[in-house]
Amino acid sequence: MASAQINSASAASRYGAALFDLAVEAKCLPAVEKELVALKGLLTDSEALRDTIVSPVIAAPEKTAVMMAVAKKAKWSELASNFIAVACDNGRAAELVEMVDAFLLRLAQSKGLLSAKAKTATALTAKQKTAMASGLKKALGRDVKLETEVDSRLLGGLIVSVGSVMFDSSLKTQLEGLKLAMKES
Repeated sequence: MASAQINSASAASRYGAALFDLAVEAKCLPAVEKELVALKGLLTDSEALRDTIVSPVIAAPEKTAVMMAVAKKAKWSELASNFIAVACDNGRAAELVEMVDAFLLRLAQSKGLLSAKAKTATALTAKQKTAMASGLKKALGRDVKLETEVDSRLLGGLIVSVGSVMFDSSLKTQLEGLKLAMKES
């Protein structure tokens, strides 16, 4: 199982990197970035669409047809549409979000930005996001592209990931640590 996850992650990384290289070559990086951010939003927000692309019951050609209809309706570029079609045709539709993340990571790296993800119990205001990005920039010495996510299971606090480093100050983790300490006493 772990091997399948590693292979999947590396495949998503390869797809994202390949699309980045093609977009640079075609000189359409900003347009492709915008389209992929929209694609990720659709796949994150639409439970029906997400269920369709991850379902093992739905064949790859059907997933391709669904995603091509979405791309056509959204009027995405030929490059983005072809990328989605190739991913779906190759049985990798369920990994589209990870591929987009890999593309965006490569884009951030090309701009000299670090990519950071923050999970919080409640949504952050624009001012809080700006303050967090500023604090991360000060601590890390580089500009940071901050992506936020709400996870109500955290109860409070936050989890910040920058690359493979994670800082967890969530209330959930603190309570679990306390519970473990009490069991060991």
